[in-house]
Amino acid sequence: LSRTPESRDLIAAMSENRSFRLAGHYPSAEAVGAEIGRRRLDLAVVIPTDYAELRARRTTAPVQVLVDAVNANTAAIAAGYLAQIFAQYNKDLAGARTSPLAARVAVFYNPGLETSWFVVSGIMSILLLLNGSLAASGLVVREKELGTIEQLLMTPAGTLEIFLAKSVPLLVVLLADLAVALAVTRLVFDLPMRGSLGLLLLTATLASIAGIGMGILISAYCNRLQQAQILAFFINPPLVLISGAVSPVESMPRLFQQATHANPLFYLVSAMRAILLKGAGLDVLWPQLLTLAGFAVVLYGLAAWRFRRQLG
Repeated sequence: LSRTPESRDLIAAMSENRSFRLAGHYPSAEAVGAEIGRRRLDLAVVIPTDYAELRARRTTAPVQVLVDAVNANTAAIAAGYLAQIFAQYNKDLAGARTSPLAARVAVFYNPGLETSWFVVSGIMSILLLLNGSLAASGLVVREKELGTIEQLLMTPAGTLEIFLAKSVPLLVVLLADLAVALAVTRLVFDLPMRGSLGLLLLTATLASIAGIGMGILISAYCNRLQQAQILAFFINPPLVLISGAVSPVESMPRLFQQATHANPLFYLVSAMRAILLKGAGLDVLWPQLLTLAGFAVVLYGLAAWRFRRQLG
């Protein structure tokens, strides 16, 4: 808010450190808060309008630091780096006989810096998607081993109807698992539920359908349960590693950061954390939900096409 040579000098002192990348300048603290809520910023510094005047009068200049603490470990490291930069900057100001600045830190979404909230929300997302994939692939391959899937295809029911009959009970079980997981994490880890439960169920439903479709697609290329398990072993671990569920996407190599956008688990993790920890609504999460819906339609459609073609 200062827009003075003094404020630009402070910005240069922060951005010249390789630990930070300057994302941009914003017109107000409200705009910055909105960007943090959308996960576009990890940390922001609000320089007041009278910053240059306070320094000229040799009065302590307050600077507000806003930190997104959904990932408590990243937030603590970022705040620590910034504290070191401010300490060095204050030493330089003291040598120039001007007033030092005072940082006032505001931690968003996770005031206690609970690392377990970040980990647990990621694990819930992993279990939701991958359990659907593993269970669906095992269920369909088992039907192929017993020969009952061919009998079903000889009935008047279409492929989609057969898939729905197999998928709906599994979807109900997955949502029940999610309810148990939410209850356990609330009791054990005190994980908050700040968003809409309906929006959370919608997100979980889309992700579960995508997982079930992925599992059926895997089973379409396998004739034995062991084959499906081995194929899933080469697919699921990479999805987990580049999803951001257990480690921040920003800490990955650039190639893997780009690969996350082709991973349905990445969008599920992002949406789950935004709903649980930030209380985000549909106006913020519609891109993630639309992408999950696209994954669900594509994976389910490919599974039905491939399965019918294989058995035909």
